Amino acid sequence: MQKSDEMIIMGIETSCDDTSVCLMKGTPGAQTPGSQRAQVLAMSYYSQEEILSKWGGVVPEIAARNHLLKLAPLMESVFKEAAIKPNQITAVGVTTNPGLLGPLLTGLNGAKTFCLHHKIPLVPVNHLYAHIEAIHLVEEVPYPYVGLVVSGGHSLFLLVNGPTDMEILGTTIDDAAGEAFDKGGKLLGLGYPAGRVIDELAKNGDESKYLFPVGLKKSANADLSYSGVKTALRQFLEKNPGIEKDKEELAHICAGYQRCIIEALKLKARYALKMARDKVGHELPFVIGGGVACNSALRRTMENNYKNVHIVPPRFCTDNGAMIAHYALRTYGPNHIPFPQCLEIDAKGRFVNKDSLQKQAQAKKK
Repeated sequence: MQKSDEMIIMGIETSCDDTSVCLMKGTPGAQTPGSQRAQVLAMSYYSQEEILSKWGGVVPEIAARNHLLKLAPLMESVFKEAAIKPNQITAVGVTTNPGLLGPLLTGLNGAKTFCLHHKIPLVPVNHLYAHIEAIHLVEEVPYPYVGLVVSGGHSLFLLVNGPTDMEILGTTIDDAAGEAFDKGGKLLGLGYPAGRVIDELAKNGDESKYLFPVGLKKSANADLSYSGVKTALRQFLEKNPGIEKDKEELAHICAGYQRCIIEALKLKARYALKMARDKVGHELPFVIGGGVACNSALRRTMENNYKNVHIVPPRFCTDNGAMIAHYALRTYGPNHIPFPQCLEIDAKGRFVNKDSLQKQAQAKKK
C-alpha cells in the first residue's frame, strides 16, 4: 500500500547510446538520516553497443533512431514487471542535458507525450548531477561532499552542497576520461566501447613497462586533460608498428595507458578535496559516479588513496533510468514543471563550454 506522501515516478534516460526506463517509488525531496530509501520497482535497459561498434563510436542520428524504436517497448516492460498501470505515475523525470541533442530530444518527446496523455508534471534532469547523486540509492552520504563524475563525455569535480546546489571545482579542458579509453581502444584495434576491454587486459599487464604522460600534472588545480595521452599512444604505436598484435605486449600497453588516465584523476582529486576543504573548513566525503567509475583499477586506486570514499555501484554507474528517476524524486519540489507548461521544455546538449576552459587554461600558463 502506497503512503500518502509517496509517489511513483518514471525516469527516462536517452542522453547518448543507452536507452533506459525505470519506475521508482519514494518520498519527494532529499532523504533525512534514517529515512527509507527510494525503491526501484522495475528498470529496463537497452544498449546500442553492438550496433554502434561497427561505426567505431556513437553516431547521433543512429542512436536517436534506436532510442525511438526501443523507448515504448521498454516502457511496456517496466509497467508489466512492476504490475502497475500508467495512470498510477505521478510525474516523469527525463534527461534534458547534457548529451547528444538528437537522443536527448527523443527521450524528452517521449516523456512529453506521456505527460500530455496523463496530464502530469515533468521533471527535467541534469544527467551529470543524477550520476553523482545516485550514491543515495544505496547509502547515506551527508552534504556537502566532493563529487567526481567520470564518464564517456564528461569528467569533472563538484562541490555538492545539496541536490540542486553544485559548484564546479575542476573539469577536463578537452577529452573526458571515457573518451581517452575509447579513442585509445580504437588505436589499439579493440573496438567500441573499449573501457571494459582495456580494464580486463590491463589486469595481466605491467603498468610500469610503458609509461604515458599524465595531463596537466604540474598544474596545481583540479582541471584535467586527456588529449595528450591519446597522441602519445598514437606516436608510440607509430614507432613500434604491430606491437599491439602481441597479446602479452598489448596487456602491458593497456596497463600503462589505463594507469595514466587513472593517475590524473587520483592527482586532481587531491586538489579538488583541498579546494573544498578550504571553502567549508573541514574534510569532506568523496563520491565517485559515472560510467568510468565501473573501472576496477579506478575503484581500487581511489579507495586505497583517499579516506571516506563512496563509489556508486556499477549497476547505477552507466547511463540508467534509475538515477534519472531518483534525481527527479529528490528535486521534485523545486524542479518539477506542471502540466501543461512542461510541454514547452527543451533539451540542451552542452554542460561546460570547453572552448572557454581551454582559453582559461592557456591564460593561466602565461
